This record gives sequence, C-alpha cells and structure tokens, in this order.
Amino acid sequence: MAIDFDALDFVRTQNKVKVHERKMSERQKKHELFIDGRKKLDSLANAYNKATDQGIKEVYKKKWFELIKVYANKIERKQWQKKKKYKSKYGK
Repeated sequence: MAIDFDALDFVRTQNKVKVHERKMSERQKKHELFIDGRKKLDSLANAYNKATDQGIKEVYKKKWFELIKVYANKIERKQWQKKKKYKSKYGK
C-alpha cells in the first residue's frame, strides 16, 4: 500500500489551520468581552465621579458592582466550560 505523503501533509496542514482559526476566534471573543466590559465599567465610574448627589453616587456604585459580578460570572462560566471540555476530551 502506497502512502501519498503530499496528501497527508495537506490534510495535516488543513487541520492545523482549522485549529489555529478556532483559537484566534476564541481569543477575539475574549478580547471583545474584555473591551465591552471595560467600556461599561469606565462609563459607570465616570458617571459616579461626575455625580454630585450622594444618592445618585450610591446608585452608580451598586450598578458598577452588579456589572462586576455579571462579568465575573461570564468569565467563570467560560473557564468551567473549558475544564468540562478538557475532561471530556482526556477523560480526567
């Protein structure tokens, strides 16, 4: 049985490209989540700093902490999914 090494190299290269593209897509999503979260947190912090009324400042402060919890849960969920994926792939 003859092995076509050119075809084998082509398939391996295609697989490497797909893996690389998937990793880059995941990185892009993480980066977008980070940028989006930072912009929202910055706008709340700026609104807090510009507010003169103490009651309004408390509202902004509560919203800021709620948003921190939301993003922390998103990050935690993504890490949990990654661990679950690893365990299912390697059986650990």
